[in-house]
Amino acid sequence: MRLSVLASTAAALLLTSPGTALQQPEPAISPANIVVLVDESSSIGAQDMDREREAAALIALGEFAPSSTIAVVGFGSDNGGQSPVDVVCPPSTVATAQDRQRLSDCTRNLKSRTPGVGDGTDHAAALQQALSYLKGDKNGPKLIFLLTDGKLDVTDSPRYGPDNIGDQRNRTAHELIGTLLQEVNREKIQVWPLGFGGVDQAQLARFAQGSFQGQCGAKAPTPAATVVSSSADVAQALIKAFQAGRCVGASDIQRTPVSSGGTAEAKVRIPLIATDGSILVTKHDSRITVSYVDPDGKTVPKSGTQGGSTFQVSGENGTVEGLRIVNPLPGMWTVKITSAPGVPALDVSTVVMYQGAIRSSMTVNPPAPQAGQEVTVALSLQTRSRSITDPAELEDVSFTADLAGTGFTTPIPLNDEAQNGDTRGQDGIYSGKIVIPGEAKGTVKFSGTIAGIGISSDTRTVDAALVTGPRPIAAVASFDNTDWNVAPGDTVGGKVTVTNNSGRARKARIIVADTAPGTVASIPGEQTVLDVPPSGTSTFDFDLAFGDDTVKGANALTLKVVDDEQPDDVIYEWRITANVAEPPPLTEIAIALTVAAVLTAALVLFIHRRRQRDVRGLVVYLYDGYQPLGDLAAPEQPAPVFRFYLDEVHTGLAQLAHSAGGEDSYELTRVGGQLRLRTPYGDTQALHLGERMTISANLSIEVQDERASHDQNQDQFSAAEPEERPSTLL
Repeated sequence: MRLSVLASTAAALLLTSPGTALQQPEPAISPANIVVLVDESSSIGAQDMDREREAAALIALGEFAPSSTIAVVGFGSDNGGQSPVDVVCPPSTVATAQDRQRLSDCTRNLKSRTPGVGDGTDHAAALQQALSYLKGDKNGPKLIFLLTDGKLDVTDSPRYGPDNIGDQRNRTAHELIGTLLQEVNREKIQVWPLGFGGVDQAQLARFAQGSFQGQCGAKAPTPAATVVSSSADVAQALIKAFQAGRCVGASDIQRTPVSSGGTAEAKVRIPLIATDGSILVTKHDSRITVSYVDPDGKTVPKSGTQGGSTFQVSGENGTVEGLRIVNPLPGMWTVKITSAPGVPALDVSTVVMYQGAIRSSMTVNPPAPQAGQEVTVALSLQTRSRSITDPAELEDVSFTADLAGTGFTTPIPLNDEAQNGDTRGQDGIYSGKIVIPGEAKGTVKFSGTIAGIGISSDTRTVDAALVTGPRPIAAVASFDNTDWNVAPGDTVGGKVTVTNNSGRARKARIIVADTAPGTVASIPGEQTVLDVPPSGTSTFDFDLAFGDDTVKGANALTLKVVDDEQPDDVIYEWRITANVAEPPPLTEIAIALTVAAVLTAALVLFIHRRRQRDVRGLVVYLYDGYQPLGDLAAPEQPAPVFRFYLDEVHTGLAQLAHSAGGEDSYELTRVGGQLRLRTPYGDTQALHLGERMTISANLSIEVQDERASHDQNQDQFSAAEPEERPSTLL
C-alpha cells in the first residue's frame, strides 16, 4: 500500500497553534546555578571534613546540564586579618570532563581552620559570597546548599563592630542575614541548609524559609532545613535536598562493603524517563577502581559512545567518581568495585542521579472555540528518545493547565483516569474540560505545564481566537481499537465525521503531526483527502498504520483534520498513544491455523489483486475536440494490459484499433486500483476514469469502466429489500 503521509523522528512537525507550524528542537536539560557553602570552622574534625568534601564533590560531579555553573566556597570567620570565606572552586561550567575533573580536584582544598585563625562560623559572609555569584538574570534555578555543624559565631570578628559587648557582633551579623535573605528572595534564590552536630535548627529554618519559596513542580517541596545526627549522613541528606531543589531524580545510596584487595558489585536502576544522568561512586579511597555495566550486560566506556549513549567520567583519581551518561539505557546497571591490596575495608556508596529532558504536547478541541463553549485540553510528554505513558514513571510529575483571557485566569483540572474529558485512562495523556466564559472576547490563551522531580519542566501555550457562529467545517473522530495494543506493521481503523456548514463542497485533510521520537506511523494517501458535500454530515474511514520499524512500547502522535484550502486552519486535533509490541508466541495448533489463514488470505489477496489488474471492462473513447470519433472496448478474456493504436481509414479520420504490440501502441494497465497509460513515446501517465487526456494537437481520449458500473448495479440489487427485488422463476 502506498503511504504518502510519513511521520518519523527526523521530520516531525508540531502545529503549536492554528496558523503556526515549526520544527521542534530536541528537548534539553535546563541549566542550574549552584553554590555549595561548606563549614570550615575549627569544630569540624578530619572525618567530618572528609564527608563534607565528598558531599560537595557529589553535587559537582552529579550535575549534568553542560551550561550549569557550580561554585564551592568554604567559610569560617574573620578574626582579624583573615578572609571569612575560602573560594576553593570559583563558578565553573560542567560542559567537559576537564571541567568536572577540576571541580573534583578543587573540593579537596576544603580544610578545617585551626583555632584562632578565622575558626568561627560566619553564615552572613558565606551567604553574601554566594549571593554575589547568583545575582542577576541567569538561566535556570539558582540554588545555595549550606553545610554546617554549628551556630552563627562571629564574636571574634571585628568586621561586625570594634567591640563584642553582650554578643553585639552576633546580633549585628544576625540582622545582616535578615537583609541578605530579603535580597535572596528578590533574586529568586533558594537556600537548602543542611546541619549536623550542635546546630541552631531555628537559624537553619530561617535560611530556608526566608529564601525564595519556588518549587520545581506541584508535587515538589519548597526549601527546607535538614538536620542529621552525624557527618556520615550528610551525603544522603544533601542528595535529597539537591533532588528537591534541582528537580532531579535520585536513587537511595547503596552502601557496599568492600574488603581489602577484594571486589564487590552494586546495583542501581536508571528509569525509562531519564535522558541525562550520573552514576556517582563515593570510594573514600582513590586506589579503589570502578567499572560500569549496562542492563544488556556490556561494560561501557568511561569516555566516548556506545550504542546511542555518550559517556564521560570524572574523579577517577579522587575519593568520589562520577560517570555522566547522555541518553542512558534504562534498566538495572551494575557497578563493579575493585579494591587494591593495602586499602582498608570500606563501605563504598553508589547513587544514580538523573533527569529527563522533556517536551510537552498540548491539544485544544475545538481549536477555534466560541465564548460559552466547552473545550477539552490534553497534555502529554515525551523525552528526546521516547514517549512516556507508564504511571509509575510519572508518579512525581505534575500536569497543570489554565485558561487566561482579559480579566480572568482559570485553572483546568487534568487527569488520566478516563473521566472529565479524558477518553482513556493511564495512557500518559492528561485531559480536562473547561467552559470559556460567556463574556470572553478576542483571544484566549491556553497554557499547559509539565514539571516535577526527575524531569526538566516544559510549558506549552496556544492562543485561540474566539469565533461567533458555527464554523464552516467541524469534525470529530473515533477509533475501532479501544485498547490500543498494536503489532509492528499493523493498522488501527478510525473514522472522521465532518459537518459542512458552508453551503459549498469542501475538501478537508487528515495529517499526522508531532510524532514522539521513534514513532513511525502513516495513513494511506488516498484516505487523507476528505471530499465533503456542500451540506450535512459525512463520515470517512481511514487506517492508521504503524511501521515495521516503529519503536517498541509507547508510540505517540497527534492527528489533525485541516481545511485543505487553508492547511494552517486546524478543524480538529487529538493526541493518541499506542503500545506497539510483537504478538505473543503461537502454539503448534495456533501456528497451523495461522498458516492456513495466511494462505487463504494470500489466495484471496492474489485473486483480488489479479482482478484489480484485469483490464476487462475498460472502454476507451476517442474525441476530436468535443466531437466523438468512436470507442474501443478491452478484450473479453482476462488480461493485465489493454493495447490499442490510432488507425486512419481512407476518410482520413482517426479511429481506435486493437494492437498486438509495437512502437505505435498505447498500453493501458491497472496499478493498485489506478490506471496507467504508456504512450508510444515511452512516457507513462496516471489516468483517472472519466478524465480527458490529450494525445495530439486535436485528439483526446477518455476511459470508462463498464465493470465498475456493473458491480455497482449488483450491489444495489443485493441491498434491495425482498419485496423490492424482481421475481424469479424457479
